[in-house]
Amino acid sequence: MTPTDLPRVLAVSARDPESLAETRGRLAAWLENTPDADLDDVALTLDTGRERFPCRYAVTGGSVAEAAALLAEGGAPVAPAPGRAPGAGPVLLLDGTAPVAAAVDLPEVTGALRVARQHTDAEAARTVAVLYGLTVWLRARRVTPCAVRGRGVGALAAAAARGDLTLPDALLAAAAGASGPDEPLPDEHAGTPVVVIGAAGPDTGDALALDPAEGASVARLLAGLWRRGYDVDTTLGRPGRRVRLPGHPLRRRGPGGPAPADAAPTRPLTPYEQRWLFYDLVRHGSSGDHNATVATVVPGPPPAAGALGAAFAELQRRHPALRTVFSEPGGRWQARTLPTADARPVHLAPDPDGGPQPLQEAVLTAARQPFPLRDAPLARCCFRAGPAHWALALAVYEPLTATVEPGRLLDELVGLVGAGVPSAHPLPA
Repeated sequence: MTPTDLPRVLAVSARDPESLAETRGRLAAWLENTPDADLDDVALTLDTGRERFPCRYAVTGGSVAEAAALLAEGGAPVAPAPGRAPGAGPVLLLDGTAPVAAAVDLPEVTGALRVARQHTDAEAARTVAVLYGLTVWLRARRVTPCAVRGRGVGALAAAAARGDLTLPDALLAAAAGASGPDEPLPDEHAGTPVVVIGAAGPDTGDALALDPAEGASVARLLAGLWRRGYDVDTTLGRPGRRVRLPGHPLRRRGPGGPAPADAAPTRPLTPYEQRWLFYDLVRHGSSGDHNATVATVVPGPPPAAGALGAAFAELQRRHPALRTVFSEPGGRWQARTLPTADARPVHLAPDPDGGPQPLQEAVLTAARQPFPLRDAPLARCCFRAGPAHWALALAVYEPLTATVEPGRLLDELVGLVGAGVPSAHPLPA
């Protein structure tokens, strides 16, 4: 199956099950009324420029009529997916216990097979190349695994995917009859969804499995990950153009109620704060584009449990801008500074294979996520531990940076972590 023949993934989301059902119905009706629509255009429009909500649904279809029918089907209400921190993806298990007779035609797989042909024609090497290529392709689709493990010759492909071996070395080892030991799944990721890539296990329904020989399995896997709360690239890497699709249902809400009696004093928003806040409220989720975000990687073991929470609380105590929240009492937006720290660090799952660059990219991606904006902290600290380094990112909503400089704040935070300074208002890690 070539990329042109792959089923397309149409992924939608909403704040609640009722809105999701209405969103599905609107898109199904639009497809029925636009039979000449290009599914690549629809998939790209749904994937880009839209806020990700917790209630999710995705269908895979090879035609407009099929996709419309699947979206229109009734079903049980969809429960909200668990929140997934960016960079904390599933475990990839590369199963090389059975040879791969054929492989879906994807650029990364084709490239890995080309490297294999340059070194050997062994069947085991071909299996390693396919498993490696699929792992690279999934990463390009925003599937960022928290760990990559393998079975049989799949252990060699996993070692190449982690960077422990070069791809040519893994291919030659497989051709020589070697295969790494079956790698156990890391204890720290117990309960994390596992994606099996290879011939082991069926790929039916919502199962998280990828059959290298079946292109439809690729689309089903990305749809399944989306439904589980992972913000994967559901375009399959195919080009398209944005088209006008039905929007999310708009539900009228009343203005915010009066502030609690013990709430901190409020003040009017500055013109700078008004401009950015109102823009992001209208755009629904664009605040992530306006986060002033910095990150650093520190060598050595990670800080002791609770140390980061205490340091981040102390940083907020020292800098009132980090305790500023936006509220809407009586329907008028105001800013107020909380008396105590309210933001807590975000701990991403440890990456036992991560080097400095992947660790930094993971915390930066997590820190750049949109802020809720209403009565919520507008500063974020994200942490991830690796085998020999740990990474820290700090994000501050742009309107609050008039009085603080994120780079200096991050340096101060790292210093507080290293000094083990107790906080006047410690928070749990």
